Amino acid sequence: MGLVPRRAVLAIAAGALAAGCGSSVADRDGREPVRTAPPPPSPFCAAAQANSAAIRPLNTLLARGTGVPPEELSNTVDAVRRTSADLLNAAPNEIRPEVERTVQATNLQLDALLASGGDGGAVARDRELAARLNSPEFTGAAEQLRSYLQSNCDENLFGRR
Repeated sequence: MGLVPRRAVLAIAAGALAAGCGSSVADRDGREPVRTAPPPPSPFCAAAQANSAAIRPLNTLLARGTGVPPEELSNTVDAVRRTSADLLNAAPNEIRPEVERTVQATNLQLDALLASGGDGGAVARDRELAARLNSPEFTGAAEQLRSYLQSNCDENLFGRR
């Protein structure tokens, strides 16, 4: 069972206070109870969740080390690219440049993985790629995107504090 989102807790608490202040049992008779459900995720938050889910199997493949079946690698990389494109398409204007840079960084890594046959170690040892990915442009974009997701998407998905 998941945690109750803060908004729902606040709405429930506010409803309990209102029920105890000045209303009678007769006032509540005949009314349907108000049910508070968390709002569905925004298209952008849903796309971010789907992208995160698509990356997990890729990480699992890479953890195996060498010998990743080419078709499995290709299919997994395609899923990450597809969800990254969906993330970019759903990006709000206020965070779009950061999403573009983050998707570009992801694609650079995916290209290197495919070129190395799925050898994550080879990708990690690529100094030119590492320098590019660790540039302020890419690291800043990733941090801003992470911050946006933590502030605007479901706390259970992106670790809102």
